[in-house]
Order: sequence, then C-alpha cells, then structure tokens
Amino acid sequence: SKQKMKTNMIKIYYWNFPFWRAEILRAGLYLQDIEFENVHEKEKIQELRDQKRVPFGALPVMEIDGKILSQTQAMATYVGKLGTMYPPNSDILAQANCDEIINGCTDVTSTISATMYGKTPSDQVEEARKNLIKEDGRMTLHLNGLNSIVCQDGGKFACGKDYGLTVADLAVWRLMGWLTGNIIDHIPSDIISSYPRLKSIYENVEANEKIVAYKEEFWTKK
Repeated sequence: SKQKMKTNMIKIYYWNFPFWRAEILRAGLYLQDIEFENVHEKEKIQELRDQKRVPFGALPVMEIDGKILSQTQAMATYVGKLGTMYPPNSDILAQANCDEIINGCTDVTSTISATMYGKTPSDQVEEARKNLIKEDGRMTLHLNGLNSIVCQDGGKFACGKDYGLTVADLAVWRLMGWLTGNIIDHIPSDIISSYPRLKSIYENVEANEKIVAYKEEFWTKK
C-alpha cells in the first residue's frame, strides 16, 4: 500500500553548534528525509528548562508528539529506527554494537569534559590534556577501544557494510570532527591519523553528498 507511516512532530533542542550528540539526531533525520524542527534559540531552550522538561539538565533533548526523550544513545536509536540508520531486529548483535559505539563516543567526550576549564584549574589544563593523549593516557585507551569496535568487517561503515550508514557513523564523524577541529586546546588536530578506522568513517561521512547538503543548510545559518 502507498500509505505512509504516520509522521511524528519532532523537535530537537540544542544550540547552533555541530556537537556530535545533536548532529547524530539532526543529520540522522535529515539523511532519512524525516521532517523536524531545529530549536536552537536560547530563549526557547530556556523556556523548556523553566518548564522542567530537561530530565537530566543536559541537552540535546527531543520532543516527539509532545513527549520529551533524553539520553544520547536512546535518542540516536530512536532516530535510526525511524528509518534505515540502525541495524534491523534480525541482527541484535549488530544493534548492540551500534549502541556500544555511541556509548564509546560518550566515554571519549566525558574524558575530555573532565579537563574543561572550570573543572580543571586553568593552569593545569594543558598538562591534563597532554596526559590524556599519552600512550597510556585515558583518551588513548578510549579511542583505541572505539577504533577496535567499529568497521569490524574491514569496510568503511561503523556497523558493517551490510547495514551501511547508521547513527553510529554519524556519532564517530562528528566526534572526530570535534577532536580534529582545533576546538579543544592541546589536542593535536592530526590525532585522528592514529586511529585508521575512525579516520575512514570520518572521511566516508564527510564525502556523503547528503551530508554536504546538510552542512550547507544547517551549518551556515547564523
């Protein structure tokens, strides 16, 4: 039948910054031609907070037909399952691997966040960051771990060639974009070269025509 699945009213609440936790949702919906409202205005985000509708105090959050959904991995899985960007129920191990990759990206982020100005005295940030990327550093451990659980079939897709581009690829793409974008002091922008599978995912997503169109539409808005 030509009947379409009921379209949900979806809103994504996050500032106008291409951080992976939000891009996995925004780009994920865009790639699957699923309409959504991109709510990035500070006043509207504050309004949501005032209504006590940000369960863990952290963004992004999604609103689906008036219901709030939070937590990165839950939101990413939801977005992936709306279309074809999450492995099917016939392969629950691939689904678990997709979740594992997204949670691995969270680990890397938490490791860096612990050294942010404010959490670490400003005169100690440089040393803390340099320690993270030493051979036995915590971020090296996490990035090696992440590199080992993606593209296990030797291809360029995070969850394997059978499933193509998934939300896991989008998570790795923007995480590596964040790490290599000279945004984080004392993290060398060529760090990605030590992690060939993560680099391959990043380059594959960057080259995707629909991602190019997405960036054109969403990243150039002021």
